[in-house]
Amino acid sequence: MARMLSKDLLDIECILALNPRVKSHASLRSTAAKQAEKKHWKRNPEKGCDSCVKLENNFDDIKHTTLSERGALREATR
Repeated sequence: MARMLSKDLLDIECILALNPRVKSHASLRSTAAKQAEKKHWKRNPEKGCDSCVKLENNFDDIKHTTLSERGALREATR
């Protein structure tokens, strides 16, 4: 019969298996793949977006409940 060092040997090995491993060598990734992954996880929209619609002086979605400039100032001071 094999000599047991600890009665909890299997439990300890399972816990140690959860620890992260130190990589022994570098992994090679192309710049294009890195930038695509960065763009995938980025939360902010692109700054130089040419397909974006310019919203300055665009009142297509204005609602009847929207305040005028004077009404907004009155509400802000209230």
